[in-house]
Amino acid sequence: MASCRHFTKTAFENRGRLAYNSKPRKRCRPFSRGIQQLSGFSTSTVTAKEYDVTIVGGGAVGSVLAKQLSRNVPSLSISLVDARTPPSFDKVVGDSTTLPSPRAYALSPRSLNLLGDSVMEKLGDSGRIAPYDAMQVWESDGPAILNFTHDDLNEKASNATKNEVLGAVIEDLPMVASLWDELRSDGAVDLISPASIKKIVPPKNDEKLEITFERGSLSPESPSTTETIGTNLLIAADGGNSFVRRTLGIFPTVSFGYGRQAVTCTVAIDSSIQKIAFQRFQPNGPIALLPVWDKSSSGDKIYANIVWSTTPDEAKELMALSEGEFVERINNLLQSGPTASPPLISNEFKDAMPKPISDALNGVDMVSQTISSSLTMSGMAERQRGFAVPPLVTEIVGRTFAFDLNLMHARNYVGPRVALIGDAAHTLHPMAGQGLNLGMGDVECIVKNLKQAVESGMGVGGTAGLEYALQQYESERQREVVATMGGIQFLHGVFGTTFSPAVHARSVGMNIINSAGPIRRKLVQVALRIARDR
Repeated sequence: MASCRHFTKTAFENRGRLAYNSKPRKRCRPFSRGIQQLSGFSTSTVTAKEYDVTIVGGGAVGSVLAKQLSRNVPSLSISLVDARTPPSFDKVVGDSTTLPSPRAYALSPRSLNLLGDSVMEKLGDSGRIAPYDAMQVWESDGPAILNFTHDDLNEKASNATKNEVLGAVIEDLPMVASLWDELRSDGAVDLISPASIKKIVPPKNDEKLEITFERGSLSPESPSTTETIGTNLLIAADGGNSFVRRTLGIFPTVSFGYGRQAVTCTVAIDSSIQKIAFQRFQPNGPIALLPVWDKSSSGDKIYANIVWSTTPDEAKELMALSEGEFVERINNLLQSGPTASPPLISNEFKDAMPKPISDALNGVDMVSQTISSSLTMSGMAERQRGFAVPPLVTEIVGRTFAFDLNLMHARNYVGPRVALIGDAAHTLHPMAGQGLNLGMGDVECIVKNLKQAVESGMGVGGTAGLEYALQQYESERQREVVATMGGIQFLHGVFGTTFSPAVHARSVGMNIINSAGPIRRKLVQVALRIARDR
């Protein structure tokens, strides 16, 4: 075993970004392995190497898993396989002409904590992170409004990020690049990229699982190599269209389309977003205005991201609009605050009734409107937080993207020496921003259970300890993921209805949640996975 090293990281200055305190951390390198080349032809093969854990997929979830596993269970030998090699962080942020990307994630404090101090320092020092300490949610056909702030987090959650934030938006590429930089520097994980997997041989009895892949060369003159490695555990973190899941054929899935598409783009705005994430619900789906990093400190424009969930027909219409027309549509929605609820009973129905009944129905309608509006106003007054008008969108920056929204859930997350995590195991509607956060939860859970298996002395080489760890992981994560999917499906239906009595009931419910602190705080804590024992 190589000698241990001590890492000490200092907190970076809080210049409107997240700040972290760090503690010395002890780390050990696993033993190294050499590669023996057997052929000098255009394609060559190498002798098999063996690992305790092999992760396929080096995106956000896979690279965070590699880091956390190497830090928390340093005795394991780990490899990370990906078809691409992410560039260095300095290269990603070094281009002064780079604009924010719409491919970004809203991460909870608990997920941010998994990235680690050094990654957060890099993102913070370069300004490539956009924290928000409040979220405003309102409806398009009613007076209700929900305001969530960092005050709704419990003390444990606030301390998790050493700052009063509800979350932060981070782009995919800078985050992954900084994680890979750290993995390269540590040397505790074998990074196998670019590599294209050709074959996966399931284990027989107690044997290791085998993976054969073609490893590309950075030089056209040098040969590519075909390598075979053995691993005690293969963890698939290769996305919703997981090659591992499809190839093994032992992970049946349940899937359906929401009948919606997401239209997303980066926009320039006329003023600061004030660290608020905005989301307005419409019958066709929500539109969100999210903070992103910007260059306003250097006198450049201020940016934000738009994520608009709607029907395929409206998405097609939006994609065909001119920039000016698209900006106008966005502003018309986001600049409109809470409104009166629609009539509880349609005028056509009331007009068809005798006058005494019609008058009584009008009275019921007025009472319902008064209750909804009064609850909204009292909630604002009690919390001393009124409706915040979002900044105006001035232009579309870069490309606009549209993609289908689908739900997918694997019936089982584990098989013989295999586990699925992240989008390889589950995908869902982005309305609650839970996609990557659920993947981070998978990372936290599987690391915890593998650590327990190793510390118990059973390890991952035999089947008993590994199978127990994987069963625990599957049980814990499926409970949370299925509950989250059910909650999002409920919200999708509640905010998608135009049935007047249901709209009135929804407004009253939202206003009660906004005013009732314990209920509101519990909702936030459950959504951000911070009310559970760690």
